[in-house]
Amino acid sequence: MRKPLVSVLINNYNKENFCEKAVKSAFYQNYNKIEVIFYDDNSSDLSLNKIDFLKKKKKYKKLKVIKNKSRGSISSYNQIIGIIRSLKKSKGQIICLLDSDDWFKKNKIKEVVNFFNKNKNQDIVFDKPVLFFENGETKKISAQYESRKNKWPKFPPTSCISFRKKNLEAVIKKVFSSDYPDLWIDFRLASFFAIKKKQFNLLNNHLTFYRQSETGFDKRYNKFLNVAWWKRRNQAFNFINQIDKKNSKNYQTFDYYLTRVINQLFSIF
Repeated sequence: MRKPLVSVLINNYNKENFCEKAVKSAFYQNYNKIEVIFYDDNSSDLSLNKIDFLKKKKKYKKLKVIKNKSRGSISSYNQIIGIIRSLKKSKGQIICLLDSDDWFKKNKIKEVVNFFNKNKNQDIVFDKPVLFFENGETKKISAQYESRKNKWPKFPPTSCISFRKKNLEAVIKKVFSSDYPDLWIDFRLASFFAIKKKQFNLLNNHLTFYRQSETGFDKRYNKFLNVAWWKRRNQAFNFINQIDKKNSKNYQTFDYYLTRVINQLFSIF
């Protein structure tokens, strides 16, 4: 079976306590054709010190590090820019994304490669996350991820997404619009591939540990009456309508109109 080179792109900003674990998980795989690219978005903590020290060890001497010297004010844009820059440096035929506070199971990349080898016409695949909480507890996500017509799409997080590199940069540029500052790369790419390419592939295994933080974005946006949560939801509908203009009426469901009304109310009060 063909063994393509896999590039793991790690995006980091101020994750000094976790970034080493992310890097190590990418190197300690049961698949050996891997390159790891670590993009630091001008961190103000000791992230780079730890990564530079790690690079001195024989195991990690091939780790590629990109040091960004200026960081923008919008985190979602910074993430996309970091991925684009890392992508330009990558040589792999397959791309795995990894946030620097998450980490892979040892068999993650091998299973991703097996999928792409068996599915030559597919360009994207997700795996399921294992939630990791600050108290050390873990929980496998049992919720049904899906992308269905007339239904709000549910996608795994960024660290659970892998792609074929071919044409990926062009796709990222298509979804990189400044109109949606609250939408992260996982939703943008997953929506594009599901809607425009009709590709939604989910491995049945939990291969990525997804860290849950009390100060993380999930916690900040998961409140039903949170203004930011509804604002992001409204941007998501606008984004989906933009990439699928011909079928925009399909998404104008009760959920869509409820989101519109609530955003209007927030703008008034």
